[in-house]
Amino acid sequence: MTFGRLVWKDLLRNPLRLGLTVLAGAVGVMAFIFLRTVVDLFYVGATAAQADRLFTRSKASITEDLPLSYMPRIAAVPGVSDITFYGFFGGRYGESQKDFFGSAFVDPPSFMKVFDEVAVPPEQVAAFSADPCGALIGKDLAARYGWKVGERVTLKGTIYPGDWTFTVRGIYDVRSGGMDTATFFFGFRCLNEKMPENQRDRVGAFMLRVEDPSRSALVSSTVDAMFANSPYPTRTESERAATLGFISMLSAIITAVQVVSTVILLIILLVIGNTLAMSVRERTRDLATLRAMGFKSGRVVMLVLFESLVIGLASAVLGVLIAPPLINVFIAAVGSQMGGGIPKDFMRESTLLFGALAALGVSLLAGAIPAMRAVRISVAEGLRKVA
Repeated sequence: MTFGRLVWKDLLRNPLRLGLTVLAGAVGVMAFIFLRTVVDLFYVGATAAQADRLFTRSKASITEDLPLSYMPRIAAVPGVSDITFYGFFGGRYGESQKDFFGSAFVDPPSFMKVFDEVAVPPEQVAAFSADPCGALIGKDLAARYGWKVGERVTLKGTIYPGDWTFTVRGIYDVRSGGMDTATFFFGFRCLNEKMPENQRDRVGAFMLRVEDPSRSALVSSTVDAMFANSPYPTRTESERAATLGFISMLSAIITAVQVVSTVILLIILLVIGNTLAMSVRERTRDLATLRAMGFKSGRVVMLVLFESLVIGLASAVLGVLIAPPLINVFIAAVGSQMGGGIPKDFMRESTLLFGALAALGVSLLAGAIPAMRAVRISVAEGLRKVA
């Protein structure tokens, strides 16, 4: 009997147990890939950040406003090619939490320059710039509510209370990068002109485009030094660093997800290890017989480890096949809740590969102890053993 046939026969000694073990391992692999994908989701914005874009916000907090008067001073800093600003609006279309989506005020002309990955027909850009209360909305948001160009939309403000009515002047797509297509942008003038005198000309942050990304650090330090002794000191950093800084506020959640994914790997380890331990214990006489027939200890170890590897491989293949459809369902469900803000192709092939390799590595590790146990028992003692 060949070595492979011997492994196959041993694996099929208890088909039901083998099937349940593979199924348990596959569920573990699927859960591991799913959770790792959720973690990746948090970093989609950071990986798509532009190298030549900087983010200037209040040094005190991301929620603190900055004076609009900073804009021409920052624009005059050597190395800054374009600048724009924005501010979170926190609008909601209806009363339900499901009707909440990203909304922000911007300066239309400069916004289109700095965020040149936004694709909008020229006539819609012109209409958006000309209308103080014009809105530019992402295609996913437009599809979600069936909004079309020219339609009037009323949002309920959460940061700026009250009902705010805008006219959709354009629907944008994104040429490249990770910018979502479910955000509602509108002109700053519409908000600013309706604010009390003491609350006017305040913005959330500035976005800068620099001529040479290698000089970003110098530009950042120059901008921050300019306002260091002002009532509103700033903090300037790259778009990627700013995104990671925002993500760091969710570090507890991300850490919890990573811990759970690691625990799942340990569960796979225990399930496969327990199965192999039972199998080795039941075959003590068989393994002793093989050794009495001349099988070296190393070959017996290989026999057990190969069984473990086959179980891990079957679990990995099944888990990798199940994970993508599950994640697509998750995207469809959560994405609709967030107005389509989740990219549809964010699941990485490297995550699938890592999940499969992790399952194989864990299965080999799980088989190590039973394999060592199979060769530690003496031949005479093994032959006397009644399973």
